[in-house]
Amino acid sequence: MLIDINLLPQKERKRRMPVYIAIAALTLTILGTAFLLVFTQLSHQELENITKNLEMKKEFRLQQETTVNTIESSDGLEQLHTAVQWAEQYPIDTVPVLEHLTSLLPERGFFRQFNYTEDGMINLNVQFDTSRQAAYYLNDLKHSDWISEAKLTSLETSQGQMEEDLVVLPEDKLMPRYLGQYEISLNQSFIKSELQSESEGGGE
Repeated sequence: MLIDINLLPQKERKRRMPVYIAIAALTLTILGTAFLLVFTQLSHQELENITKNLEMKKEFRLQQETTVNTIESSDGLEQLHTAVQWAEQYPIDTVPVLEHLTSLLPERGFFRQFNYTEDGMINLNVQFDTSRQAAYYLNDLKHSDWISEAKLTSLETSQGQMEEDLVVLPEDKLMPRYLGQYEISLNQSFIKSELQSESEGGGE
């Protein structure tokens, strides 16, 4: 018995399969390329938009900082000027001034009256045992860096009859004490600098 085998259809199928595969691969490649191109274009455009927004924000921030710095510098100069004026006009604390003037007194010298004004002027009434002590005290005042000018405007003997107004000499003689009236002008810039240095030194 003879069997007739027809192989032609099978050969055609085998020949068409690679063509289908090639077409499918080419189609996928084209689609993939197109997708990549579109995606790249969109990404590039989005990047450009982000860059533009960033540049605009930077420019806006710089403008704001410039405006703020201008305002701050203007206010800062004004505040600094006000602070300098305040520091120059602010009266010096009485306590260190009194301590300094007291340190210059002779052993038996005493303040009777002390008047201190904000402009750095002092009217001082001091009691001494002798007129020489009053002269020495004036000399010490004039040589003090804390004082710009010092004058002895008057020197009188105490007229009181109270015991503290008299000095007892070794010969049991009673002699009146002397009252010196001084006008003192403080060197305010030097004193403020000195007190500030002492304050900073004490704070360390």
